[in-house]
Amino acid sequence: MELLGDVGRGLNEAFAKLDQYNAGLTAGRFTVTKDNVLAAAKIISGQADALDNVFLQLKRDLQIAPPGEDAVSTRIAPAWNDLLVLNEDSYASRVMAYVEGLRNLANQCAESARAYGYTDDEIAAVFGTDRA
Repeated sequence: MELLGDVGRGLNEAFAKLDQYNAGLTAGRFTVTKDNVLAAAKIISGQADALDNVFLQLKRDLQIAPPGEDAVSTRIAPAWNDLLVLNEDSYASRVMAYVEGLRNLANQCAESARAYGYTDDEIAAVFGTDRA
């Protein structure tokens, strides 16, 4: 679905980029070695956390209130909210899927680190928790 107007064009472009990143995340190749696996895990996990934090703060701002009481405004605002936030395939869901993909990739790096012989404590230190 294409969104119209200047705001719509901006959203379309932003979410087209998000789709490209998601496609690259699922279809791309990422090579880790014993020397870079923990650094990769730290970078990926940090980016997932940063995006998650920013998105959680801004998600409510994606909700659109009807700009008027007329029939068009009262019907279009819920449709926008479905598209942006509420539907299973909404743009907000896509952002969260991207964050989840980053977390999965970081966890794969943690498993690789374990296979390379890193200890659970060394892996946990990368994530800043005891989640190893």
